[in-house]
This record gives sequence, structure tokens and C-alpha cells, in this order.
Amino acid sequence: MGQEQLMTTDIRKQFTAAGFEIVEAGVSPGSIGVNKYNCLQYLELKAEQAWLPLGPPYFIIQGLNCELEDRGYQKFWRHQGTRFPIRKAELQTLHHFDEEVREILRLPSLYNESLGSTCARTVYDRLDGRTDR
Repeated sequence: MGQEQLMTTDIRKQFTAAGFEIVEAGVSPGSIGVNKYNCLQYLELKAEQAWLPLGPPYFIIQGLNCELEDRGYQKFWRHQGTRFPIRKAELQTLHHFDEEVREILRLPSLYNESLGSTCARTVYDRLDGRTDR
């Protein structure tokens, strides 16, 4: 059994023991997805033999993987151009899920990420038409 296979089995066991469901990602070769609380995070094994997230986590709404979008005045769930208003409980769930994933992967939790303020997309309406300086 190769080192990569061992690492994949080990990480699967850790997530399964913590109550996560493992899904085949298909995003890139060797990547996996972890699902819990209606949230999904894709992970990839990097060259340093460390598992890292392939981007921000998703929240699943009506079977759609939605990413967090900040429009300046409100946060939304976004899936291929469709937006859903976000609820406080959903944001708290996503934040809790992200913290659990980071703990298992032994990744540092940065201050701005701990506040739940990082988004997959940031679109402020006040920036439209503004010239760059």
C-alpha cells in the first residue's frame, strides 16, 4: 500500500469517526469531499502529504452546492447565478462545519475566518463603475 493510499485511508477514518460522510469529489484526481450539517468541503492531498481544502465550503440547499457571496449589504448563497438569502442559523452552521474540518486537518484558524466573514465571492454594489486609482 502506497503512502498516498495510507494517507487517504487515515483521513477518511478521522472524518468518519467525527460523524462526517465521505463523498467522492471528482473535482481533481485523488480529491474527496466531506459532508456534515448540510455542508460540503472538497479536500485534496498536496505534495507535502497534507490534506488542504480546495476552496471555501459549500452549503447544500435543495440539492445545490451553494457558495457564500457577500454583496455588501447582505450575504447570499449563490449557485450558478441564482441567489438565496442567507439565514443566521445557516451561517452559524457553515462556520461550525468549517471549524470542525480545520480541527481535523490541523489547520490554523485565522481571526477573520473565525468571525465567519470570508466568502467565496465578494460583490459590493458601490464598486460598480468606479475607476481604479
